[in-house]
Amino acid sequence: MDYTGLAQRLAEVHQFPCTYMIKLIGVTNVLLERTIRDSVDGVLPGAEFTLTCRASAKDRFSSWTLDVTVPDVESVIALYTALEPLEGLKVLL
Repeated sequence: MDYTGLAQRLAEVHQFPCTYMIKLIGVTNVLLERTIRDSVDGVLPGAEFTLTCRASAKDRFSSWTLDVTVPDVESVIALYTALEPLEGLKVLL
């Protein structure tokens, strides 16, 4: 996916370093949550982040809110690139 437009918009709107929020929706799965955490650690080793989870009413899907301290635009793009292909992930915002 081409994130050029997002990179330009991020540079206009945010002052880096900053805390950036990413929303994820996927199948309820402990492994998916662990994979999200591992992906963040892989892109930004040692970065401070919180990952909160909320399950759907029937517990089939979960939504996660990732708040992570990012040093620059490239780190945000790298996070999206790392998270996008995760198995079981349905929506990445």
